[in-house]
Amino acid sequence: MKLFQILCITLLTLGACQQKQVADRIYFHAKVWTGDSTNPRALSIAVKDSAILYVGNDYGPFQGDRTELIDLHGASVVPGFIDNHTHFLEGGFQLASVDLKNVRSPGQFISILRDFVQKLPDGQWVLGGDWDHEAWGGQLPSRQWIDSVTAKHPVLINRYDGHMALANSLALQLAGVNKKAQIPPGEK
Repeated sequence: MKLFQILCITLLTLGACQQKQVADRIYFHAKVWTGDSTNPRALSIAVKDSAILYVGNDYGPFQGDRTELIDLHGASVVPGFIDNHTHFLEGGFQLASVDLKNVRSPGQFISILRDFVQKLPDGQWVLGGDWDHEAWGGQLPSRQWIDSVTAKHPVLINRYDGHMALANSLALQLAGVNKKAQIPPGEK
């Protein structure tokens, strides 16, 4: 049994030694922000097939005959950011909210809200939405559309760009908005 274990370990070790990773490109002489608080900076990055093989200071083991070396002349390198204008908390809350992004008609708008609130305990707020009234011809939604299906739930849902919101009658009542409410100065 020991001989078998030794043979397996030897074969695995030889296989690992033969599978040296060689980078297509190595970026060096850089100020790489690693995101690792114990080792926040590095000087180089080795890349193969658009995947990062190595981040550190000694890129030599990853350099091959055909590796392209790119001197960054001390430039800073940070991870790629997909969207630098993200509202993280709001985005997280949206995951648990009603989703109206793909609605294509007023009837579908009402139906999706009705189905959503049926799964909620009475009194729970309905938020989120991300509706786009342009998808069904431009008519803005109104509280009259949704009051009959959301009577036990206050609703405040927004347009996908966050520049408009729709509240149902219960939400308006809870906010003290009624016929006697004053329009703030400067508003129409």
